[in-house]
Amino acid sequence: MSSELSRKELKRPDVILVNLREGYHWVENNLKTLVWIAAVIFGAMVIWTVTNLYQDKKEGKALSAFYGAEKNVEKKRGEILKGTKDKKKNTSDVLAALPQELFELKAVTQKFPKSQAAFLAYLKLGELYSQEKKYTDALSFYEKALPLAHNKFYKILVTYNLGYLYELSQDYPKAIEWYRKITEYKKQRILLWTVGYRPNAFWIASAYFGLGRSYEKLKKVAEAKEMYLHVADEFPNTTFADKGHAFAQLLN
Repeated sequence: MSSELSRKELKRPDVILVNLREGYHWVENNLKTLVWIAAVIFGAMVIWTVTNLYQDKKEGKALSAFYGAEKNVEKKRGEILKGTKDKKKNTSDVLAALPQELFELKAVTQKFPKSQAAFLAYLKLGELYSQEKKYTDALSFYEKALPLAHNKFYKILVTYNLGYLYELSQDYPKAIEWYRKITEYKKQRILLWTVGYRPNAFWIASAYFGLGRSYEKLKKVAEAKEMYLHVADEFPNTTFADKGHAFAQLLN
C-alpha cells in the first residue's frame, strides 16, 4: 500500500519546480521591462545622491560666506564702538560706517536666497538694525527671515522679535497680532498620541507680558490685567507668576 502511494506521489507534478519554471518564463518575457525599471530606479538614486551632495556643498559654501561676513561686521563694529567710546562720540550712526560689511551680509541673502545661511543673515541684519533703533528696516529683515525658519525654535524667536519690534515702533495692534501667534500654539491629546506644539514657559510668558504691555499702551486695562494674570495661572509657583501678579496689581 505504501509503495503504491509512493508511485502515485512520484507521478504528481513537482509544484515548486513548476513555480520556478513559470517564474523563469515570466522574467524571460518581461526582461526588457525589468531592465528599464532597474535603470530608472538606479538613475533616480544617482540623481538623488548627486543632488544632495550638490546641495550640501552649496549650503556649506553659503554658511562659510555668512560666518565670514558676520565676523567682518562684528570686528568692524567693535572697533567703531570702542573708538567712539574712547573719544566719547555719538554712536547713533554705527551702521553708516559699515557699508562694505553690511553689503557682504546682504549678498549672502541674494546669492543663497533659500538657504540656512540666508536665514541667519536676515536674523543678523534684523539684530543690527534693531540695536540702532532702525525698527522699520529691522522688521523688514525679520519678516524675510520667517519663511526660512525651518524649525519651531527659530519660528518662535522670529515671531517674538516681530511682536517686540512692532511694540517698540508703537504699532500696538500689530504687536498684539504677532504676540498672539505664540500664545496660540497648542498641544492636544488624541487617544494615546500628543499632537501639536507648545513653546516653553519663557516664550509663552514673554508673549503674554508683551500682550499686557501693548494693551496697557492702548488704555485697555482690563485686557492687560487679564494677560498678566494668565501667566500666573498657567505657570503657578514660578518667577513668571510672581511677575504677572505684580504687573496686575499695578493696574488696580
